[in-house]
Amino acid sequence: MIRQSLKFRKTLTIICIVALLIFIFLKLKQDKVYDIQIAKEDQKSDDVQGLSYRDFNRQPKKDIPKEESIRKMETKIVGDDTKQELQEAKARIEQLEKKLAVLEGRIPQKYPEVKYLGYKHRKRILVTGGAGFVGSHLVDVLMMRGHEVIVVDNFFTGRKRNVEHWFGHRNFEMIHHDIVNPLYVEADEIYHLASPASPPHYMQNPVKTIKTNTLGTINMLGLARRVGAKILIASTSEVYGDPMVHPQPESYWGHVNPIGPRACYDEGKRVAETLAYSYAKQEKVVVRVARIFNTYGPRMHASDGRVVSNFIMQALQNLTITVYGNGKQTRSFCYVSDLVDGLLALMDSSYTLPVNIGNPVEHTIEEFAVIIKDQVPGCRSTVATGAAVEDDPQRRRPDIAIAEKHLHWSPKISLQEGLQRTIDYFKEELSRTTFYNNQTYMDANVKLLH
Repeated sequence: MIRQSLKFRKTLTIICIVALLIFIFLKLKQDKVYDIQIAKEDQKSDDVQGLSYRDFNRQPKKDIPKEESIRKMETKIVGDDTKQELQEAKARIEQLEKKLAVLEGRIPQKYPEVKYLGYKHRKRILVTGGAGFVGSHLVDVLMMRGHEVIVVDNFFTGRKRNVEHWFGHRNFEMIHHDIVNPLYVEADEIYHLASPASPPHYMQNPVKTIKTNTLGTINMLGLARRVGAKILIASTSEVYGDPMVHPQPESYWGHVNPIGPRACYDEGKRVAETLAYSYAKQEKVVVRVARIFNTYGPRMHASDGRVVSNFIMQALQNLTITVYGNGKQTRSFCYVSDLVDGLLALMDSSYTLPVNIGNPVEHTIEEFAVIIKDQVPGCRSTVATGAAVEDDPQRRRPDIAIAEKHLHWSPKISLQEGLQRTIDYFKEELSRTTFYNNQTYMDANVKLLH
């Protein structure tokens, strides 16, 4: 019904535009006919004048210059009126084009081509936080593989436009729900990604963050037990805190401040891991735990406070690139498509212990700021230091030996290639003035691969 209404509105708008163009054409044609008539009258007047010259021996003309000047003034007035009407018509056409663009943005576009799976191979997969940065990329791959996907999100940090290109697809379902409350659905696999992940977001409401990672995890583990689903818990490198061991292997227990500003997220994820393995031992739930390190890519929030988004946005706007602390702290950045491949490999594997998923290539924050500045064309930003952030880890680098051995996984996208894709995304975000459906970013490699 909605599509028919939108189609009718679009058709009506097009008819209005065509009618307006016809009106302009007829007006111009009328003016042209008027000019031709004036020209013919002038020619007749000349003939009469010639006749009187020949037959009446050069009789004087009757105020011809005065009549011609009147005609010219009339023509000029008509021309000015036509010009004003054309300008008004042009303004109306521009308004109609804008309205038409908005209507086109509301009409669903053609879905990306997906693989067909029979009922024996097609899975029903639940993705909590599926409208978020990482979750939406995971949803794309699962949909392209032909599975049925249920996205659950309360849109605290997730956005509908990250998955809107799947709205209405027979394999896709969106549920607006907060997993702190119980959820009753059927699923074969569960990817539990729901939780704010950037410091400004999880510090904004620390109690809510703890609830999401404890009560939300209990609800998802309970759902997995009830329906017999395999569940993957998205943990984090923050469980290592400010590590005393470098690089960090899965066997390292961490060095975490339990009452610091980041504790709501750090300890929340540590409890989530404990809950997962408690359900595995007591209730025989099949669990997988991924410890995700720093990730970047398109669909990141422009103002989420992470290093990549902060530096790119500042560089694109020629603002000062601010490095908090002395800039010697290190990070390892993994592109989002590599992370999604790691999550899928972990879910399909038989390995049951926690696994680090991240890129082992390490850079200081100061180096990273210079890399981004050099990669943004025409960037005139300068790099400056700011006050250090409390409990900010000084070194962060994953040991991915287990992922390489048991999952046969390692990151493939280089930092330069990943940053270029991310810079292009943020550049488009800054240049956007109108919302269109087809402006949802979807990784071209996902389309080609599947």
